[in-house]
Amino acid sequence: MTYLHDMPPAAVPTLLDRRRWLQGALSLLACAQTPVLAAPRVPPRADSPPVGVDSLVLRSGLTARWTTAMRQDMGWKAQWQAHDSLVLLRMLEDGSLPMAVFLGGPEADALDRSGLIHDRRTLALTDVLLVGPKDDLAGLRGESDWARAIMQVLSARVAGVADWEAPPPSHALATWIDQWSQGFTRQGALVRPASRPAPADSVAYTVVPRAAWRASAERDRKVWLSTAPEQALSLQVARSFRSSHPGAGLLVKWLEAPLARRQVRALAPGWRLPGA
Repeated sequence: MTYLHDMPPAAVPTLLDRRRWLQGALSLLACAQTPVLAAPRVPPRADSPPVGVDSLVLRSGLTARWTTAMRQDMGWKAQWQAHDSLVLLRMLEDGSLPMAVFLGGPEADALDRSGLIHDRRTLALTDVLLVGPKDDLAGLRGESDWARAIMQVLSARVAGVADWEAPPPSHALATWIDQWSQGFTRQGALVRPASRPAPADSVAYTVVPRAAWRASAERDRKVWLSTAPEQALSLQVARSFRSSHPGAGLLVKWLEAPLARRQVRALAPGWRLPGA
């Protein structure tokens, strides 16, 4: 029998050798029990598409918030192209843009029914405000009906006691006014030149989306009327049937996801989420 003290010195494991062996064994065991780290985020399946967007969305700060969130979440640099909503809808119709974010209305409904846009979604809502001078020149105090309120403002304009500033024809608000004022703005008797001009320094009545009013520096106007929930302007996204982009469908889904919705919620009360 060979005893430990009979073995040559080189064959006897030292305390240091045994400690190193034990440390190695523990390291192997730890590696076996450590979960595999998650793989890095998969790169986007497509590049960021060009996106038409209503100028209101830019002015209100919503696109800036979407841009930051999109860059952090998807690695995309947004390619916004600002136009009025009715211009955007024509660009979707002829395929000039693969997708757009616009203010909804009858024009969008018609394109949807014709199959010229698809993937249409409502992303946010903004109330419409009737604003004007702080003095009640048109007799609107206590008025809650939009048709009667617009009628009174236009009648005050004809009488020369108040000014009326209509939205440009290419703006979705022009269509909105016709829809909710029962066509009063189209009646020549009500929009003819005033019998006597209003004072040069008078403040005009007009309609503005709450998202624009929130960002506006105008404080010489008073809010006389705001919309009921069903009358709010809807901010919608849709893709063009005539133009495709690999990233457009992905971006439509992202704009409906919780991260994008949080950016809308952060800008309340200018914007609010559908159903809120």
